Amino acid sequence: IDGEDVARSLSAALLPELFVGAANAELRRVGFLGDVWHEQRTLFACPSTLGFGLSGRDGAAGSHAAPRPGARRPARPPAPRAVPAARAPRPWLQRVAGQLRALQARRGGDGSAGIGSNAWAVAGAATRDGAALLAGDGHLSLSVPSLMYQIGLDTRVYGALDRRQVGLLMSGLPILAVGTNGAVAWSMVKPELDVTDWYLEELQLDAAGRPVATRFGEEWRPLQVVEERYEVADVPLLGSAGRSERIPRYVTFDGRLLTAVEGRELAAGEEPRADEPIVTILGKRMVPSDRDDDGKIQGITLDFAAFDSTGALDALYRFGRAADVEDFRRATRGLVGVGLFLAAADSRGDVLYTSYQGVPCRGYLPRDAPGRWAEGADPTQLLDGTRYRGFTLPTRDGVVDEEPGQTDPYACVIPFADMPQAISPAAGFVVTANNDPGDLQGDGDLFDDRWYLGGPWDGVRAHTIGGALQQAIAAGRADEEEMARIQAIHRSRQGELFAPLLRAAVRRARTLATSLGPVTEAEARLVALYQQRPGALDEVADRLAAWGERGHATPSGVETFYHHPDEGQRGDAVATMIFNAAFPRVLAGVFDDEGIAEAWRFWPAQGRVVVLRRLLEGRGADNPLGLASHDPATGESVFFDRLGSDVVEGSDEILLEALLDALRFLESEPGGPGQGGFGTEVMGDWLWGLRHQTRFRSILASFLGDDPTYELLTQQLSITTARLPLAADLPLGDPRRGLVWFPRGGDQWNVDAANPGFSGIQFTHDIGPVMRMVIALGPEGVRGRNIVPGGQSSRPGDPHFADQAHLWLANETLPLRYTVAEVVAGALSREELRPAP
Repeated sequence: IDGEDVARSLSAALLPELFVGAANAELRRVGFLGDVWHEQRTLFACPSTLGFGLSGRDGAAGSHAAPRPGARRPARPPAPRAVPAARAPRPWLQRVAGQLRALQARRGGDGSAGIGSNAWAVAGAATRDGAALLAGDGHLSLSVPSLMYQIGLDTRVYGALDRRQVGLLMSGLPILAVGTNGAVAWSMVKPELDVTDWYLEELQLDAAGRPVATRFGEEWRPLQVVEERYEVADVPLLGSAGRSERIPRYVTFDGRLLTAVEGRELAAGEEPRADEPIVTILGKRMVPSDRDDDGKIQGITLDFAAFDSTGALDALYRFGRAADVEDFRRATRGLVGVGLFLAAADSRGDVLYTSYQGVPCRGYLPRDAPGRWAEGADPTQLLDGTRYRGFTLPTRDGVVDEEPGQTDPYACVIPFADMPQAISPAAGFVVTANNDPGDLQGDGDLFDDRWYLGGPWDGVRAHTIGGALQQAIAAGRADEEEMARIQAIHRSRQGELFAPLLRAAVRRARTLATSLGPVTEAEARLVALYQQRPGALDEVADRLAAWGERGHATPSGVETFYHHPDEGQRGDAVATMIFNAAFPRVLAGVFDDEGIAEAWRFWPAQGRVVVLRRLLEGRGADNPLGLASHDPATGESVFFDRLGSDVVEGSDEILLEALLDALRFLESEPGGPGQGGFGTEVMGDWLWGLRHQTRFRSILASFLGDDPTYELLTQQLSITTARLPLAADLPLGDPRRGLVWFPRGGDQWNVDAANPGFSGIQFTHDIGPVMRMVIALGPEGVRGRNIVPGGQSSRPGDPHFADQAHLWLANETLPLRYTVAEVVAGALSREELRPAP
């Protein structure tokens, strides 16, 4: 569950206030709607299939194409539309959206740095030795203990069942999540399907002031009150007193959960007045009241597909019993509320991609025009709970039942036959990496297709993987080793797109500075910027050029027990550091002055990069991309002009200013080990890994935060350089000395996820691959490899607490032991269990 619908309603509420009194206000307003709010493209066009339905070897309905490196849809900016009307008080939406973001961050990141996973499969006909290949690396919190554990099950030798499974399970769920049963191997990624709806409600209070009903149509429908009891442990060290808490949960007539109430929030420790009723929702104590004096008290309810789930774990169990990919595909029909995009391979050589899970049709939500929802009916925002009920995803015999939806629109499920899927396509492989499942956003509009599935989707990692797989297959080197190499790709796609533009800005300024001809006022400002640091800017341009010639690789450049860089890699590490310090400053220079931080409709972190690319590519007097924000007076987007200044800035000024500010930051004194600048103008010392590092933090840290009271506890339960020293006997003055975390290659949206985000100041990361699994299925049986960050044990004194961390950091793996003989050969200990006498 996420709260993005609430955040998008907040964004819509802010739209009428944007650019009031600003220079070129109307152009900015129209430009924001056309180039930002209604724009849903990704950086790279890379769908897993082309269209709805099954495609592949049988020539079934639908079509399929491999990811297309370099391909982009022609620009077709959506026509500006009316600004959505605000339907809820802004301060209240801000508070609720903030609460939901905090909950999301606690579950594994707020998405600002990027989170996702990779999974792909290569058909036996396309591999080096005829074995079908499955690769998967899920990107979640690199917590200690690990969120996923390697596991094996064999009932063939001593059990009564013919079952052998090897893979990983999620902590607390005793069912194989990803892995193989010898016949099929599978992995999965987060789907970004819209299976959650949030509703704006009108509440009726009883005499005591507590919610008792919601309005639907002209009637008040009673709320069901369910009392939940929580036993709170007595942990004095954490300030927790043992007690029982009873908290009522409110449910609407159609099963939606009340998640927010308009009213006054009590501060921590604040006691209510005797006449004030208390409603505890999302961990906050609220006194319901009409805060905006509109004559009604509003609430927010939630409907989630998992509320209708009756056999999702049974579906996962059937994955482990599948005989081939078609059998596996049929098992996905039981997925409701837990479905993910899946890639699978089987021992017959076939591969599968499927996006299936139960998704509501939402035919009851009207549209004013193709691609445009009616007021109060947009499922990406708060729906009008007084007009629309919650959806139902019916199941029968453990699978989604499509029959009730033939007559009841609220029970309609997008047909299994229509969801994007592929079996053994002509390309020889399938890829899923949080990317578009069926080429649904290539035209920049998520809402003009036959079915609305969700989105937007990320295409960067899938694009990189797809291109690498095409090359591997063409060269005849598609094997386990090559799949592991692809999992380790640290290629900067942002550097590939934007570093040449930074260099071009320096080159243009240098040319103007040496020109004898007249220059315009804007060109004179560009020359003045260049002349502040001509030697340094020229060196930056040269380093970025050399970086591009070497393929924009992003090594850490730091000598450690797991990385031994050569001179070329050290040069790449310096260029990576410069780029990742400068690029966030470009984003800030273009967008931070516009007052639009909370007005982005989708994924602000990724959205800013996507929009920036279009704005830079759309420069030119003839407006080559048809930008809605194009200013004929400057020949580029109005957003390059910084609000609040006395001049009209241009894009090259923004790029040069970002480089100069990055130089100032990198030359500044360190703020501590691994923090701040490098305290020197010698660029060769600016190694990426001295600032970009992997954190293996205790899972408690996400709950306890940065409270220094508990730092000793969380550090003991984390894996740091105190446990795994980077090198022996580091001398005083060595920049590695004092580093707590582990220098690491990679930057934003690499295949081997190591996302530093876009702060331009802080570059460490604690989201990454929680496994690097490769499995081969062929005539010779099962082969494979895997690794988890840290180790299998959560006890600091156990030898397996951190024994896999050094392999993980080096992108090395352990063998996946499938047969009894392989397990015995690799055994470190043995336990014998006997029944009690």
